[in-house]
Amino acid sequence: MTELVTKIQEVLNEADVVLGWVHSAAAGAAVPAWFHNAVEAEAAVFDSTCVHNLAVHLPRLQDRTAGIVAKGCDIRSVVQLISEGQVRRDRVRIISVPCPGVVDVKKVWRCFGYGKKLIDAGGQVEMEGKTAPREEILLWKCRGCRDTAPLISDVVVGDPAGVAPPSPAERTGLRERFDAMTPAERRRFWQEQFSRCIRCNACREACPLCFCRDVCTMQTREPHWTGGQINAREAEMAQHIRINHLAGRCTGCEECERACPVGIPLMLLLEEQNRAVEKLFGYRAGTDPEAKPPLLVFDIDNDTWDSER
Repeated sequence: MTELVTKIQEVLNEADVVLGWVHSAAAGAAVPAWFHNAVEAEAAVFDSTCVHNLAVHLPRLQDRTAGIVAKGCDIRSVVQLISEGQVRRDRVRIISVPCPGVVDVKKVWRCFGYGKKLIDAGGQVEMEGKTAPREEILLWKCRGCRDTAPLISDVVVGDPAGVAPPSPAERTGLRERFDAMTPAERRRFWQEQFSRCIRCNACREACPLCFCRDVCTMQTREPHWTGGQINAREAEMAQHIRINHLAGRCTGCEECERACPVGIPLMLLLEEQNRAVEKLFGYRAGTDPEAKPPLLVFDIDNDTWDSER
């Protein structure tokens, strides 16, 4: 029995459910799972295919005590949810796991095929005799990760201090081309990108901070910001609404981009916002459960914000 299984079983003594992962033979990778008892917990795993940010489920569990197996970056989302009052700190049990970076499962499937068991060891990823350097198939957010150590936790599995982050890397190619664009070129670039949006809302459903689904202005009639048509104009408006609502709140988990079925580089725009907020306000989302996002409490008359309000 692994240490992770033991810790989950211990947390289940005081929690109604624990969110974690199990291995899927069909996918050849880990998939999210809910553990309700010690027997179910015996199937729990954590490896480099545990890409999902399970914090997305916590706002729907406000009336229950929930445990969550979380990477350092996932914990930032939990912290942000606590700061916005969507999660009660006394009703969540955080099981921190050491994470040296997770792989881009979609890229793995494109390279090796779907449903084959992945072996991640020694800096190489192997599937049925085929290998690839690990750092070439890591998610972008893992390259130079700033969140290997958990900000808050109740239970710690392994030794987070002993995990070295992958080598830093920028989104070369697209990032360089985007930075070199004029404002007019950037406008055309995003018009083309958002014209491919099929309005499936996968980005919203995967995002832990898009928790107001029942009253989401991407689809409500009051206020009627956007219609239900699937066309470039409506899709662009819907995407801008969602991205602007995440200004100063996005923790950079990249779940929106990973979930997008048409490959829109959503994090390219969200990263721009994150950098601007950090530069203007010295605020990085998901790093302080007591602080409020600047744009939620900004006083436009006095040009100030109260991080504790």
